[in-house]
Amino acid sequence: MSLKRGVFLVVLGAAVVAPEGARAVTRDLAAVPTFTLTFGRSVLNQLTFDTYRTPFDELQTRPYNLLFSNIARQPNFGAWPGQQGSYARYVDGLIGNNGAANVNNNADAIEGTMIRRETGTIAWGLTAALLAGTLKSDDATATATFSDTNDLKAFDLRGGAAFQLGNSFVLGAGLRTVLATAGADSSNFESGVGGFNGNDDFEQLGVTAEVGVRQFLNTTSSWEILADLGYGSSTQDVFSENVDDTGAITDKFVSTNYDISDLSIGVSGGYNRLRSEGLGETEFRGGLLFSTRKLGNSDLSYTETAGVTTPDVTLLIQDPVTTTGLFASARSIFQAGETEVFLGARLGYDMISGGAQTDEAGTVFNDKIDDTALGLGLTLGLRQPLFRDKLRIIVSGHGDFLSAKTATSFEAGSTKDNVTLTVAQYAVGLEAVLANVTLDFAWLTGEEATVIPVDIGIPAGSRRTVQLDKLVLSAAVSW
Repeated sequence: MSLKRGVFLVVLGAAVVAPEGARAVTRDLAAVPTFTLTFGRSVLNQLTFDTYRTPFDELQTRPYNLLFSNIARQPNFGAWPGQQGSYARYVDGLIGNNGAANVNNNADAIEGTMIRRETGTIAWGLTAALLAGTLKSDDATATATFSDTNDLKAFDLRGGAAFQLGNSFVLGAGLRTVLATAGADSSNFESGVGGFNGNDDFEQLGVTAEVGVRQFLNTTSSWEILADLGYGSSTQDVFSENVDDTGAITDKFVSTNYDISDLSIGVSGGYNRLRSEGLGETEFRGGLLFSTRKLGNSDLSYTETAGVTTPDVTLLIQDPVTTTGLFASARSIFQAGETEVFLGARLGYDMISGGAQTDEAGTVFNDKIDDTALGLGLTLGLRQPLFRDKLRIIVSGHGDFLSAKTATSFEAGSTKDNVTLTVAQYAVGLEAVLANVTLDFAWLTGEEATVIPVDIGIPAGSRRTVQLDKLVLSAAVSW
């Protein structure tokens, strides 16, 4: 809905360094991203830079359109009454390429989507993804042992339903639950000498619910509004332990102990109008997102020796990290002969702020963050039939202008960075629409945001690929 928090991490994250002795607690808190296994965009949607939407996209973002989902892919942004087609079921399975790939130890998310139109007034859909990537090694000699475990487990479950209320209203609701755990643990011990244990563990739970309504003003125009509410909790524990020659733990140093809670609310809406002089559609959208994140514990870092706990970093006061995002967009699809031309523009503005006061071994430190990002994106592309309406080529280009600022203030000074960046991307793909099967084959030059909460080696926005890193294949079937 808005420019993601990750924008600041990618563009400016490496520039923030705390003065010696101080801990940037607020910056650490803001830097924890949200885990997701299922991309919120289909291959066609990413290929056209959020222009054309498949039934998968409707389930992820606008469940009230499930009643009109159609595999035939009309030349407009979303589904309309009368475009349902003759098939009541839509399946996008393992080859659908909507789940993350090569996350950890080359593990892929097993993901599938099912949408069913029960009657003319009720439809529902379900998306489920599961990921497991575990690598464990154990070595032992006559006097020494060593073990190392790198573990990631997660599931992502999304459901939605649509109901027709009268002749002009449709109501939709959706619910998503994501649970992910990641851990990198190691231990070594030598009899008569001692050893060392190290743990870096992360767990995140996220639940999002939304409800929306769309009213058809006439056969060619409609308006819609969607509200969503999200709650999340995350825990991050990084610690090390010293082991004596008998195998007993003598002391423990906890460098990071975070219990984080998130709350978000968003509202978006739009006006859609089908073109009266030919096939196509014009759409105007806007929205607001507000989220807050805070710590639920005060013992952020501590040391345990001989049963005695000594605080190292204690949270005294916090101003929760708040994110406010605004966006407005306009898009249009029109036909020039047999060619569909699509174009669009999106303007977004994000603000992130927060602060904390900590006691670090008897010294009080204050830190604050104040970040902003302004982004303007432009899209231009075409969708050209090659063989009637069965095979099409899509060529699209997208340009972004980004102006971002990060500011981190400490007790003894501050760090400020400003970046102005222009980025160009392009994509080329083939789309085949058969009687009840669709295929997308795309060459994407850009990917989505990182889908994991901690750095364990995943490429940003990795999708399931075919041979080359950025060649993507997707398939769906209806009956």
